[in-house]
Amino acid sequence: MVAARVAARTGTGVEVLLHQRLFELGDLVEPPPVPGRLREARPDEAELALKWIHRFFLDADEQAGREPGSVHDPGHFTLADVERKLAEGVLWFWVDEHDVPVHLTGANPPAFGTVRVGPVFTPEALRGRRYGAAGVAAVSRLLLEQGHRPILFTDQANPVSNRLYEQLGYRRVVDTVQLVIG
Repeated sequence: MVAARVAARTGTGVEVLLHQRLFELGDLVEPPPVPGRLREARPDEAELALKWIHRFFLDADEQAGREPGSVHDPGHFTLADVERKLAEGVLWFWVDEHDVPVHLTGANPPAFGTVRVGPVFTPEALRGRRYGAAGVAAVSRLLLEQGHRPILFTDQANPVSNRLYEQLGYRRVVDTVQLVIG
């Protein structure tokens, strides 16, 4: 293994940081309808989007049984990053019937025919209402209509997200591991 050889030559060790799984959308399975609709996040919502993205990183660790912030550092994502994503048109809110955001789904710009979906976040008080399924399905449908192949990565230790994506028609492609040499 390359990482072990590098660690041996540098007198350090290798640690597994994160087990991830790559999914690709097969046939989109529409979830049961929920109130509301998908819309692009607006520039005046940049602070809310940043707050939810930071919470996404902390919750991702917690849901995987880790100390929040132990793997995902929310501080690496800034307001400038959110503003860039807004300009690229790759941040969406699922909003309720009063146009109040209840869920966020993001993506990256297209690369080589694929678009990576994420982050995906629903505030804890609003979970269990299927806003996440509705938001991810709507974004996935939009990406398909634009001629892209939606993909996403999940933390293998988070059964909630893995189950959700499989229910929507995402297929497992490959499992990977993130290593730290040091």
